[in-house]
Amino acid sequence: MTKIPLLLLMACIFTLKANAQELTQTIRGTVVDEVSEITLPGATVLLLNTEPSLGAVTDLDGEFRIENVPLGRYTAFISYVGYEPITIGDIVVHSGKSNVVNIKLKESLTSLEEVVVTGESPKDLPLNDMAVVSARVFTVEETERYAGGLDDPARMATAFAGVTSASIGQNAIVVRGNAPKGVQWRMEGIEIPSPSHFAGATTTGGGFVTLLSNHVLDNSDFLTGAFPAEYGNAMSGVFDMNLREGNNEEHEHTFKAGMLGVDFASEGPLSKSKTSSYLFNYRYSTLGLIQPILPEEANTIRYQDLSFKLSFHTKAGEFALWGIGGNDFGENNNKLITDPSEWELEDDFTDQEYGFNVGATGISHKLNLSDNTLLKTSIVASANDAFWDVDRLNDQGMLLPETKVKTLTGTYSVSAVINQKLTKGVSNRSGVLFHRHFYDLSIQEAIDHGQPLRTLVKENGATYRWQAFTQTSYRFSPLFSTNIGFHSQYFTQNEQLTLEPRASWKWNITAFKSISFGYGNHSQLEGAKIYQIQDAFGSLPNRDLKLGRAHHLVLSYDWLISDDVRLKVEPYYQYLYDVPVIADSTFSMLNFEQDWFFDQPLENTGKGKNYGLDITLEKFFSNNFYYLISGSVFQAKYRGGDGTWRDSRFNRNYAFNILGGKEWQAGVSGNKWWSINLGLNLMGGKRRSPLNHSASIMAQEEVLDENRAYESREPATNYMDMTISFRKNKSKYSSIWSLQIKNLLGSPDFDGYLYNYKQQTMVKQESAIVIPNLSYKIEF
Repeated sequence: MTKIPLLLLMACIFTLKANAQELTQTIRGTVVDEVSEITLPGATVLLLNTEPSLGAVTDLDGEFRIENVPLGRYTAFISYVGYEPITIGDIVVHSGKSNVVNIKLKESLTSLEEVVVTGESPKDLPLNDMAVVSARVFTVEETERYAGGLDDPARMATAFAGVTSASIGQNAIVVRGNAPKGVQWRMEGIEIPSPSHFAGATTTGGGFVTLLSNHVLDNSDFLTGAFPAEYGNAMSGVFDMNLREGNNEEHEHTFKAGMLGVDFASEGPLSKSKTSSYLFNYRYSTLGLIQPILPEEANTIRYQDLSFKLSFHTKAGEFALWGIGGNDFGENNNKLITDPSEWELEDDFTDQEYGFNVGATGISHKLNLSDNTLLKTSIVASANDAFWDVDRLNDQGMLLPETKVKTLTGTYSVSAVINQKLTKGVSNRSGVLFHRHFYDLSIQEAIDHGQPLRTLVKENGATYRWQAFTQTSYRFSPLFSTNIGFHSQYFTQNEQLTLEPRASWKWNITAFKSISFGYGNHSQLEGAKIYQIQDAFGSLPNRDLKLGRAHHLVLSYDWLISDDVRLKVEPYYQYLYDVPVIADSTFSMLNFEQDWFFDQPLENTGKGKNYGLDITLEKFFSNNFYYLISGSVFQAKYRGGDGTWRDSRFNRNYAFNILGGKEWQAGVSGNKWWSINLGLNLMGGKRRSPLNHSASIMAQEEVLDENRAYESREPATNYMDMTISFRKNKSKYSSIWSLQIKNLLGSPDFDGYLYNYKQQTMVKQESAIVIPNLSYKIEF
């Protein structure tokens, strides 16, 4: 009698185990030609190290489907007759979402016969095949996994060689000693404003955190120098980002709630024909939940954003309608003190509100004109709207206006780009872009406390810019290749035409080692308000200001030490010229962070030079762990209007990063995933101009000794980040608990000096900003 219940119990156990082992998912996607993007029917897609072997062959539309794939991480090997085989690693399979992998193959220069598996390709090669130096791909999964990334591509990029953080509390980055404003953001091939919340509030080119959720981002490129010819109007770095297409077969959703807010994403087919799809993501965030652990003087802020993409595959080509946008608001959280004798710091008697809106939307179209030619066209509108009002109590307790800022800048852009295979091993990419820049600017400031506001900028209008580029790739053999091109832009406001040659060369010494060289001449506009500054007579002295220019030279050595370990060494040199400066002054726009009330005439006589060495040792994710060790030693010098060479504001001299993580699979059939990721960042101290103490006391505000520009230096900056996550896979959904902490050890950041009215002296302001985010996410 006792054997029957025992047998039933064993049967139940085996049944549960069998059901648990049924947790599988589908990997599907397309295989296309790298240049023309025509589909490749008959390509083989094989998941390595699977038993039994899992794989598929693409159909007539170039699509493949591998079903019943157990949960885990996989490496795929893709081959096709007449094309070079590639491997794609770190394909993550969860139960909550299907995995769509789109693959591009490069035509082979040698035999047309089938190939066999010989090894792995580097996993960080950029998506842009014409970027051979100072470029790498970053994946959506990395933005979520890297410690301290906070799901933000800009914060994640600080782990890469040559990149440092401008400040712990914001996502502005310094690339090879250049100001953050030199970084360009692109979406779907078109330049857009910095897609960050509170963009430009304290640093041009950065904000608090990205408004792009990793639920909508696709794998994208990040470039740090000597860019290919298609990239214009950038001096230091480029984020070349893409939005992925939504699932065209089934509806999938994600909901996330955490200390930084709530997040909802959804995607699915728009019709039963499965030729169209939608994808959108909405986030609302407030820092109210973590306000108790923020510095006492921290303002109350809240923000929200929306991203979407609608995709349509038709006989007339592929159409996409996409958009991103963010809305931000902030204000003082302190109570004003009406009694002047009780004033201590400026916040006691000033009241401020500020808001920022940024967005971009566009329509893009891709059409194969032939088997060898692809035409891409886009129409994009983008804008950045900001206001900042500050009022100040006078000695009689009256609240008077101190500053009023209201700025609207935007761009309408139209582009047409053609990719063409000319012969085997020779391809060309050429394009034309037209931009209409519009602006409506009003910036006012009181000369002295209690005085009427004076106008620094009061202009509205529009100007135009043309861009054109062409670049040809020559692959002479599997060992040698070169890219030669030109970029040009014409700015109608100052009637300046730039001619910018670009070139790169690559020699594959062996199958695992290569040497590359890249050169680029680059130029960049200043912000709209710089051109519209008024002098005392109402004229605009900067209207004819020329574009800043730069020469970039990069040498690169790349060694794939093993299947999953790579060493990259890049010495570089940058010479900057035609830099806007103030005559007979130490000022240079190379040091510009943000100054809403800057009102000086500029001339293009400044120079700069950045040179250094970037080293990266990276183990890609395999055997459940990874690491990334990067180091940079560099010099960043500038020459202002006085003709003297000095250290620039961003010359930290060195930056080292150690990043790594471990993952464990537990539970029946490995349905529970644990991961811990740590990051350590070591940087040289910030440079600043010394405080002119007596002048500051007299002015009751910070006054710097600009004759000794950037001679002082703060202590070295060292901070640690951490990300811990737990994922539980169920048959119909996945749930994820995650804890992300930025600046785990509470390392301080220098914020300048404030006048203390009680002590009648200047006090140093430091903030130890720790940003935690405990969140729960469900994918279903």
